[in-house]
Amino acid sequence: MAVVAVLLILVGLAGCSTNSAGQNSQTGSENGYVAGDNQLTRVPVKDRKQAPVISGPSVADTDKTISSADHAGTVIVVNVWGSWCGPCRKEAPDLQEASAETAGTAQFIGIDSRDSGVAQPRAFQRANKIDYPSIYDPDGSQVVKFENLPPSAIPSTMVIDKQGRVAVRILGPISKATLVDIISDVAAGK
Repeated sequence: MAVVAVLLILVGLAGCSTNSAGQNSQTGSENGYVAGDNQLTRVPVKDRKQAPVISGPSVADTDKTISSADHAGTVIVVNVWGSWCGPCRKEAPDLQEASAETAGTAQFIGIDSRDSGVAQPRAFQRANKIDYPSIYDPDGSQVVKFENLPPSAIPSTMVIDKQGRVAVRILGPISKATLVDIISDVAAGK
């Protein structure tokens, strides 16, 4: 009888387990977020809505404030990430390379979401040699500002055009080549 009870407990625990990406094996969620399915949404120029201004303390130096308003008139790439997120670790080198390649065209801003302190996100940035700024947003208050086209997965990337409107949203990780192409299109007014 004890063996049967132990087996039932183990089966029950397996149903609540997470996979290697930290996702719940039954719901596909990762720490409360839906896992990205690499969905790319391009918004036609005429249908674009104004992006919110995001701002908050820098992951690198919480005494410093990062704001998207400081980059008005340029293409802005906003990447929502967390140090706990496996797909975020996978895409980080591609994002850094895309940031370097498009430095004269776009400004990258990260939003570190759901980390409970700055030590882990700072280590994440150092390990991945991320040199663009990230906002420390443990409660998701900056992420939820994107009401019209929400970043409902982690990672998510939004590309904001020069007029400050959301042009593209990517749910899930993205490659450098795809992101550079998207940035080029948005910068060209497409």
